[in-house]
Amino acid sequence: MEHEFWYEGRRPIARLPLEQQAFGPWLTDELGNDRTRISTLLDVIEQLLSGAQVDYRWQGREMVLILNREEAEVIAHTLLQDEDDVLDEPDLDLHDSDQQGGCGLEDFQELLLAWQAFISG
Repeated sequence: MEHEFWYEGRRPIARLPLEQQAFGPWLTDELGNDRTRISTLLDVIEQLLSGAQVDYRWQGREMVLILNREEAEVIAHTLLQDEDDVLDEPDLDLHDSDQQGGCGLEDFQELLLAWQAFISG
């Protein structure tokens, strides 16, 4: 998954392509440089990939992260007013692309590893 990371002062910033644009604010604002949370998420992903766990949901301040054995999805709380409609909607409006996005679980794992390396370096 393509990504761009940089610092503004001491704050790590992430930007991703339009299809995964929502992961940028999620990494930047929800995860930040929380190394413990990153390690926890990487452990959860390993459990999902091995079949030891079926799904995982993490409520952040502004967004929720939903993981299952196949994919990762981030959704802004503002879009979850009618959660069933949001989760079943296959096409996003362009103005929603920064509020909801998804990717394969292994792609998400690679993104987290890249973010971990970036904030640790």
